Amino acid sequence: MASRFNGKVALVVGGANADEDHLLGFAGLSALEIARDGGKVVIADIDDEAGQRSVKKMQDSGLFAEFVHMEVTSESDWNNAVAKTLGFFGKLDIMIMAAGIPDRGETIDSAEVEKWQRVMDVTNMGMFLGTRSVVKPMKKNRGGSIVLISSMMARVVRDQANAYATSRAGMTHFARSAAVQYGRYGIRVNTVLPGWTLTPFTASAFDDEWSERLAKRVPLGRVADASDIAGPILFLASDEAKYVTGSELLADGGVTGWIGPME
Repeated sequence: MASRFNGKVALVVGGANADEDHLLGFAGLSALEIARDGGKVVIADIDDEAGQRSVKKMQDSGLFAEFVHMEVTSESDWNNAVAKTLGFFGKLDIMIMAAGIPDRGETIDSAEVEKWQRVMDVTNMGMFLGTRSVVKPMKKNRGGSIVLISSMMARVVRDQANAYATSRAGMTHFARSAAVQYGRYGIRVNTVLPGWTLTPFTASAFDDEWSERLAKRVPLGRVADASDIAGPILFLASDEAKYVTGSELLADGGVTGWIGPME
């Protein structure tokens, strides 16, 4: 049986945490699994230390992986990452975009304009520049898969984190628009909407007590780990989802479908 990603080349943005000796991110785990399953990966991240460490371990294990620095709001960084991916491996089949920053504790009237704009830029400008930069080589391939990592907060809101929720909702609609524009070239664009997940991104807020409280709101009874979200990402990235585009894959353990515990 052929490996699922045999011959595929993936650019994984926000995937620095792919080192199993540390807390894995779901984008990092996705990069690791693509490489293990026959693919070649370029990890792009603003965290050079974590990214270079992860890539070295992958290379030491005989996997095909490279690292490039990436600030997702920089068009030149995106163009450089794509050029280096083509230089390393000759083509580009998959782009996974998982960069993001939180705005915890911020309400609409308390948020600083600059911080609100930064959240929007990292998510929305990042996805725009990223999609625009990868579609050219994907057109040459006559196909490709773009997976944008949104959040269940695209569906529901809190009394805070307005910028984060708004940016993630914008991501899902952008993906639909891009799916329509690029479908004629065989390029699929989809979003994954993770629920509460323990990752390097959330670890500072997810102590044991808070995780237990959140788990009571999850029909499946637990907070997710990286593997729970990597699975949906890998499905959409792979040819198993060859007729799936413009979709939202909700991976929240049932949270957004439930009114919550009544007691």
